[in-house]
Amino acid sequence: ARSLAKKMTVLYSLAKGQLSKQHHYDFGLRALKSVLVMAGQLKRDTPQFSEDLVLMRALRDMNMPKFIYEDVPLFRGLLQDLFPGANIKRVVNRQLKSAVVSQLDEEGFRHDDRPTFNKQVDKVMQLYETMRTRHSTMVVGPTAGGKSLIIETLAKAQSSEKGFGVKTSLFPMNAKALTLPELYGVMDPVTRDWTDGLISKTFRELNKPLAPGVEEARYIVFDGDVDALWIEDMNSVMDDNKTLTLPNGERIRLEDHCKLLFEVGDLQFASPATVSRCGMVFVDPKDLRHRPYYFRWMMMR
Repeated sequence: ARSLAKKMTVLYSLAKGQLSKQHHYDFGLRALKSVLVMAGQLKRDTPQFSEDLVLMRALRDMNMPKFIYEDVPLFRGLLQDLFPGANIKRVVNRQLKSAVVSQLDEEGFRHDDRPTFNKQVDKVMQLYETMRTRHSTMVVGPTAGGKSLIIETLAKAQSSEKGFGVKTSLFPMNAKALTLPELYGVMDPVTRDWTDGLISKTFRELNKPLAPGVEEARYIVFDGDVDALWIEDMNSVMDDNKTLTLPNGERIRLEDHCKLLFEVGDLQFASPATVSRCGMVFVDPKDLRHRPYYFRWMMMR
């Protein structure tokens, strides 16, 4: 355990020093904790693998989704240096992957560039795996990278019979289109009457207990820029407290069937405290390129 802990801390310090500086990168304690949580899950699922392999796989699968195109080979090199000879194939949920492929096929998003299509399917799987260990996840990347498609495909694949058959609903909103009182609610200073905001109303409705025997997933999608003006009030929800505290003192707990998704172009205005609380999936248009757009345009004509 001591040698593995040293390898883990060395990897993170090297990654912090050698990889490019990005606003959505975080190599702090929360990132370490999420890797350990995933390693624990993998060890229980695959007890036949050694602890070296399990930790290497957890480090790879938890960190690769957030790296930009240029940093992926650098991180792979660091992993190979610290875990020489430890090479294990990426293992994903085959049932969900099959449902994702079928869903993209049905909607006309399959194209003849097979490596690019496989990357897009893998991004959906990366989002699913990140959301298993984090209840708040940010899908980051420039326009035309396929962020919306990945989120919608995951929701539809989980809902389908080929997937898990778990009804998955998306509740999108743009927080930057509203003022803070319209988002979180406001209390009249004279009458002391409380008026709900969009976030407080949505949270209360979605976090009501599910009926016995009912399986359902509800994702609140914040589609728009993230900045300290409105996101700081969500910090208590995004950390381990999982509780939204409103200006009137009411506390609403985030239940296990409800998760937060942020669809954002970049995080240059987000504080490090916010970035460290979320799982990250970076969607790079360099992985997608022009071929899928051209092929879909041809198919739709």
